Amino acid sequence: MTANTGIDALAQAIAGIIAKCSTPIGDAIGYEAVRMMTPALVAAFKDGNDKVARANMAAGSMMAGLTMNISDCTAEHSLGQAIGGLKHVPHGLTIGLVLVETLTREARVVPEKMERIADAMGLPQDGSKDGSRVVNKVRQILKELNFPVLSSLGFEAKDIDNLADIALKDFFITQAPTPWSKDEVVEAFNSALALTA
Repeated sequence: MTANTGIDALAQAIAGIIAKCSTPIGDAIGYEAVRMMTPALVAAFKDGNDKVARANMAAGSMMAGLTMNISDCTAEHSLGQAIGGLKHVPHGLTIGLVLVETLTREARVVPEKMERIADAMGLPQDGSKDGSRVVNKVRQILKELNFPVLSSLGFEAKDIDNLADIALKDFFITQAPTPWSKDEVVEAFNSALALTA
């Protein structure tokens, strides 16, 4: 529960910042939510009695919700909800299954926003300037949360086209910083499917 809800909250904060309808007010709240939750999520997962981590996740989660409601979520929620609609598994779980893959795409189109998110995460500069610091950090967090992979839900290559069609009909993907093509959605799902536990 901590891993699923926590990764969803982190995703909401990031999404609200990169959404095409983002605002300075939502961004400010989102950056602070990211700052608080980045170290707290894994800490709360590893020790449920860590009151500081729990408090930071509670505050960060509420702030992420505010950010999402001031702006919106983006493609990660559409791809995740496509998974959830077919498998009826927890919402946060579905978001984590595609978060790295959707952020990888968004780093290509809004690297400057992703760089600011990386700074909010407290990550050191590495000279890349392409948003990959966020992608790598989220990948690390998922690993530390012992997060499952898409294939663990029984999905196969033959399911990807249908998943992509469902995701493209979902509202949230329309709020991505630039429109997603079906090829991009298929690529993201295929990348997620290729991961092994």
